[in-house]
Amino acid sequence: MKKKQICVLATGGTIASRPTPNGLMPALSGEDLLASVPEFQETCDVCCVQLLQLDSTNIQPEHWIHMARAVAERRTQYDAFIITHGTDTMAYSAAALSFMLENIDCPVVFTGSQLPSGVPGTDAEQNLLTAFHAALGGRAGVYIAFGGKILFGDDARKLCSMQLPAFGNINRPLAGRFAGGHLTWLTEAPNIEGAFRLHDQLDTRVAVLKIVPGLQPKMLELFVDAGCRAIILEGYGLGGIPDQESPANFLPAFTYAKEHGCRLVCTTQCTYDGVAMDCYEIGIRAQQLGVASGGRLTTEALLAKLMIELAEHAAGSK
Repeated sequence: MKKKQICVLATGGTIASRPTPNGLMPALSGEDLLASVPEFQETCDVCCVQLLQLDSTNIQPEHWIHMARAVAERRTQYDAFIITHGTDTMAYSAAALSFMLENIDCPVVFTGSQLPSGVPGTDAEQNLLTAFHAALGGRAGVYIAFGGKILFGDDARKLCSMQLPAFGNINRPLAGRFAGGHLTWLTEAPNIEGAFRLHDQLDTRVAVLKIVPGLQPKMLELFVDAGCRAIILEGYGLGGIPDQESPANFLPAFTYAKEHGCRLVCTTQCTYDGVAMDCYEIGIRAQQLGVASGGRLTTEALLAKLMIELAEHAAGSK
């Protein structure tokens, strides 16, 4: 039986870090990381590509493009991809590739660790094992393998800064679990409809504005004046943003944004359940002035989705 072909794309992160006089910094190569899970050399053929060597705090949208293109260029050569990545922006990268790799017909699995590979108590080896099992499981799509969980890439968030099971699913069930050396899928395999398409153009003029008591609507106008083409508003609860009953009335600022061609999308500061802007008058007024509902999408997913939509709208209007 032919061995499956797995491509590991290494990008740095804590999993690849070593101590320096200035703190942890990525230093280990992808090949170094693979040495910690030698059992997979017998079950599959593994190729490693060192794409980046970055603390994930420094990952930017141009790096998402680099990752997405690396997968797209090799898609017909490999059965699955594993992307080793720092935890701080892993949810953003996974969400981005979930949209950028439309109808991807193989597994693309992100993983990393809270403690560097090789140190006592590290979660690196276990997370790599989880990622390999998910990759060999053959479920198409973009996932995060972390802390024994397989999460959908467009519905994950880093919830803990120090605890080892750092990631959680937000508004979708877990895709799967890995325990006792066995992978269990908890959802049906996705239906891939349509041909693969790479979306590798991004418009980064997207901002996130968190609504807090005392925030003045002028801040929204300043974002518009700074050239933002879309702003994600993190409102309260089901999507509440102060209206004419508040000294900080945002309704005129909504009109200002609309007149200047800036899209507004509302999400929630609550971790779970998303927004329902048609529930309260305050949300309905916002919608009437052009504020769109982000539904159950996370901020991470909305950010990537808007960057793609803005870029493709601009390209289509030329």
